[in-house]
Amino acid sequence: MTVYWVVWDAAAHWVVDRLEREGALPAVTRMRARGTVAAARPAHPNCQTPPSLATLFTGAWPSEHGVTGYTVPGAGDGVAEHVSGFDPRFPAVPTVWETAWERDRRSAFVHAPWVFDEAGAVGPYVDGAVEAYSRRLTRHAFLELAPGPAVQAWQIAESWVDVETGATGDVVRVRAAGAELVLTPGGGWQPLLLDDAGHATWVACVRGACGPLLVHTGVWEPRTGGRNGPLVQRLRQCPPFAGEGVGPLYRAGVFGPRLAEGGDGSAEDVFLSSVGCVTRAFGAATEAVLQEHTADLVVVYLPMTDDVGHELLGWCDEKSAAHRPDIADRAWSYLRACYQDADALLGRVLDRARAEDTVVLGADHGMVGCTHLVHVNDQLVRAGLAAPATAGALDVEHSEVIYHPANNGSLWATGPADPGRAGEAMARAMAALRTLTDPENGRPVVRGFLDDRGRPLAGDAVPPPVVFLVLDDDYQPTAPLSADGVTVRRQPKSGAHVVYTGDSRLHAVHAAIGPRIPHGTAPVAVDNTLPAQLVLRELGVEQPKAAEPAALS
Repeated sequence: MTVYWVVWDAAAHWVVDRLEREGALPAVTRMRARGTVAAARPAHPNCQTPPSLATLFTGAWPSEHGVTGYTVPGAGDGVAEHVSGFDPRFPAVPTVWETAWERDRRSAFVHAPWVFDEAGAVGPYVDGAVEAYSRRLTRHAFLELAPGPAVQAWQIAESWVDVETGATGDVVRVRAAGAELVLTPGGGWQPLLLDDAGHATWVACVRGACGPLLVHTGVWEPRTGGRNGPLVQRLRQCPPFAGEGVGPLYRAGVFGPRLAEGGDGSAEDVFLSSVGCVTRAFGAATEAVLQEHTADLVVVYLPMTDDVGHELLGWCDEKSAAHRPDIADRAWSYLRACYQDADALLGRVLDRARAEDTVVLGADHGMVGCTHLVHVNDQLVRAGLAAPATAGALDVEHSEVIYHPANNGSLWATGPADPGRAGEAMARAMAALRTLTDPENGRPVVRGFLDDRGRPLAGDAVPPPVVFLVLDDDYQPTAPLSADGVTVRRQPKSGAHVVYTGDSRLHAVHAAIGPRIPHGTAPVAVDNTLPAQLVLRELGVEQPKAAEPAALS
């Protein structure tokens, strides 16, 4: 018996539910017809990807597993220091696969975090695994094309990429130490081998705002390991890893105006085509694991839904001020296409699963529309609680309270270890932040404050030295000081998830089918600690004690 656990990053229950009911997700429909479907409350107080995945994969809340943001404050040498939430030192409690190994259960992984250690080794429980996110070598880039001789366009992974554009511009030759490609405008993305060490990227000739462009995706260095030699070999032979599309270039208008700025959809076409490289890379790794594994637990992580959600979801979110009725249907069609790619991979897992197997679909968190960035430290500087330094940063030594540069939603008292003084400074900070308003409509943007377990703080209680700021869902915090003194400003990214506000749009999808899985839809949201307990139960392993009771067993 095998448990297959498929995780769609940022797959909000409200999005999946709507798409499935439209008939767009046949694999999810298969799961709904045979098993349990529910909405799942994500990690709190912070619901960025690392803490949310840690909660999903351990069955514990951040107060236990220690991952409190995309980067984790308090894990470095100074107050303002922070380290990646995917650092091998995390999580502080065992993952499901570590617990399962106590009963000799082996696991296989497609880009799951916390499987490889600092030296790149894996535990004896690993049948086969691939992971690349922890080793990014360079981000995406673009080159404006013009007819002429070859030019050295980029240096990637210590290899130069030469580009030569023909006289008519309809043929582009791309050369690296490992390969040569002939590209044509609009001809799609192709993998480019950069060197003999196996570094590679994806390249394409696309339409840009001012003419034809050559674009490459980011470059990562995948790691593979495990006891299953054929599986590991298959994973090493997969197409180049692409961990994300070229969203920042799309957002910056490199491919022309977006739909929201009056574009015709061609910019979205380029962006979605780049996310297709992610689908191809993750799809190949998933197929390798499905065909070759001998594991009891298979974990498949798919990031595409998060990538597209950040760029497009807000325009489709009717509860958000980001909602754009004029373009919502077009934007939804792009979201649908991305989710259908993820659903097709889920379908492959369902096809591979036997009658005695269990398949679990989950997500780390949902997503809400957003319209504005709030430069939180601007307000603390105005209140005399934080001291500016240079280049948008703070002088932490001369500050009493800062919004942490980890940008995980937390305010930190930085003064001496005196609870009274720290509490008084934090109370002043909270009072100052409550006065923040949106200059466009005069409405307050701060909803409240939480402790490190996500519990609301009473107005008359002395606050702790670390407090989480809850903004209204359309507003997202940022740590750098503004360059022009504008504290609340519009931002181009339309979807976000930082602090869990309790809004159901931040709920993740959860579905499961198997011989012991009841059939039906949960009437209330469950905790996202539940999937870990469910997976361990299906593996025949004693369930860990949940930090909070789950609403559905």
